[in-house]
Amino acid sequence: MAEAIEARLRSYYQWNLPVKIVIDDLEISATGIMSNSQIYVPLKTLFKEIKQPVQMQGFNVNGTYKGNLFDFTIGTQTLRLNGVTYHLDAAPFGTNQEIYVTTFFVAVVTQHIYEWFDENRLLVFEGLENETFQIAAREFAPFSVLPTQFMAKDIGGQAQLPTLEWDGIPTGTKSMALFFTDEHPLNAGYSYWTVMPLVPDIKRIAADAPQQQKTLHRFHGVAPVQNTGYHEYLFRIFALDTERPIFTGQLNTAEEARNAFDKHLLDMAVYPVFAKL
Repeated sequence: MAEAIEARLRSYYQWNLPVKIVIDDLEISATGIMSNSQIYVPLKTLFKEIKQPVQMQGFNVNGTYKGNLFDFTIGTQTLRLNGVTYHLDAAPFGTNQEIYVTTFFVAVVTQHIYEWFDENRLLVFEGLENETFQIAAREFAPFSVLPTQFMAKDIGGQAQLPTLEWDGIPTGTKSMALFFTDEHPLNAGYSYWTVMPLVPDIKRIAADAPQQQKTLHRFHGVAPVQNTGYHEYLFRIFALDTERPIFTGQLNTAEEARNAFDKHLLDMAVYPVFAKL
């Protein structure tokens, strides 16, 4: 685990090198910019190439814009999207030709999760629409900012366990595994809460609901690194065709889980939320 984090850090903090951006399997023509623990994405180019044009006049940094799927207003450090206000981790910057925004901004506007691949300096955005196998939280919406009560106690939270529900379990599922991962490059996809095996009959998990499962990593709330912007946290539930997957080595990250489950993985459902200090 330590080696994985060190590798990501070495790549992540090379500020002067460009970052390739891929969204829905399309690599956009402009590269991203690294600055102050953030990856900035060229928003105008991205909108154009994913065929979601935005009505604009000059496209200054601040202003209200209308796209095919959304209306949004960019403030100094706020984003108002379809009537909901989000506080940004960093202010957008740019010119009339291009505007650069953080990964959090792009994820919220386009409703895409993202993952950082350090070896290729590649940032990949992936949509979640039209998924049959789904997981959801009762207390907060997807792509929203995590409420304080779910933060760690040592930073003012209550470490409250969210209520999670899932449906559309694939045919042939014999067990499931739940991971709650921090996808910020600083944490290398580390799972802060791991529950397995879950039997297919269980379709809900909460602090007040006794379950028949083993918790490998207990939930202690989230604690993102200070001054590193919004961290993307993903609830991932894996549907497996075996009751007890056999694996060797550690099982601390989503990548290690995918490698361990390998041929037994039928499907995976994902639910994103963000938090920062």
